[in-house]
Amino acid sequence: MNFASIIICAHNHLADLSIPCISRVLEGTSYPYELILVDDGSTDGTARYFSTVTDKSFRLSKRGGQSRARNVGLKNAAGDLIVTLDNDVFVPDGWLSILAEESQKANVGIIGAIPSNETERLNAQPSQDGLLDFPHVSGACMGITRSCFAAVGFYDENIEDHDDTDYCYRALLAGFRVANTPRLVVPHLAGGTRRGLGHRRIERSARRFRNKYIQYQNILPMPPLYPFG
Repeated sequence: MNFASIIICAHNHLADLSIPCISRVLEGTSYPYELILVDDGSTDGTARYFSTVTDKSFRLSKRGGQSRARNVGLKNAAGDLIVTLDNDVFVPDGWLSILAEESQKANVGIIGAIPSNETERLNAQPSQDGLLDFPHVSGACMGITRSCFAAVGFYDENIEDHDDTDYCYRALLAGFRVANTPRLVVPHLAGGTRRGLGHRRIERSARRFRNKYIQYQNILPMPPLYPFG
């Protein structure tokens, strides 16, 4: 039987973000799944709470950044569909079934929900099969097929911000389709997962991203200044 791996990473914000986010996953998910929780160096009891929710809970002793935390999740994911979910996203009932269904469409490597703050995507016209093809989707609620992960691999830990865009670009360059599904819109507190990440780290990451993809500027958007959390 197919199932999904849901990866949620967090740095603090246990009460206001992580607990409500995970509660919605537990209440609103009927599709078979495993839950992987990664504490990115929190100091507020996040690791202790995570260990009560799933056997697949992990902790980084100090904050390593979202890419590193997501990689811990990826290394422990066994599902056919691997879903990254930010702890500032609150999923509706049936959300994972929709992602799983849409991931089966032609050549899809990455399928994303539309965050509620993404007005451009909410108003876009889908292709014939109902998907919205974009060069990147938000990692706030993003499904990676097993075949895509096998080809693309892990997150680039040198990219601490726009790590989801980096992953999508790598998938595109590997020949996979990257798309949103208008069937799934998720409430998203934009920027919640970046709280406390210094501006210098974000700027350094943006420079690394640009240097990595400048050769593809004719086919991939530059720079990636999008309101993703």
